[in-house]
Amino acid sequence: MRIFIPVLLIATAIGLFVMYINPAYQSVQGLRARVAAFDDALTKTNALRKQRDDLLSKRRTFSTDDLQKLEHMLPDNVDNIRLVIDINSVATRHGLTLKGVSLGTISDSKVARNSLSIGSSGDAVGSVSLSFTISATYDDFLAFLQDLEHSLRVVDVEKIGLKASPGGVYDISFSIRTYWLH
Repeated sequence: MRIFIPVLLIATAIGLFVMYINPAYQSVQGLRARVAAFDDALTKTNALRKQRDDLLSKRRTFSTDDLQKLEHMLPDNVDNIRLVIDINSVATRHGLTLKGVSLGTISDSKVARNSLSIGSSGDAVGSVSLSFTISATYDDFLAFLQDLEHSLRVVDVEKIGLKASPGGVYDISFSIRTYWLH
């Protein structure tokens, strides 16, 4: 009997450890890891909040006129109608009319994204191409091109095609690309 009681107590302790203490200890360790992950996420969230607040305070220093110019220069969405209206207003200043307006490809592929990307394409900036034709004299063409160059909207002229017509008027085809923020 003397040996039986200590062996029974040791077996009970081992059984208690295997059945209750070790699973509870493992559960606590898992909860500690989750708490650490949540603490890390909370720290990052607070850092991002501080950065957001700093950027918002910097943005408040800009005048509303400057902000409108920035939004016009690089809008936060693709607005094809506004783009055509803007280009047409530049042409109208020189007595020109856009003909054969055609919207090209919009770069918004959803292929290569990473966690630091902005927008659906993984790029911070999207683009769209636009093709059109105008009939103009050479001087009007140069003036139109200079106004297009100096407009607030960011525009890259990709192609220009000239076709001579009688009377010193040219049929000029354009292919341009413009951009927007995602």
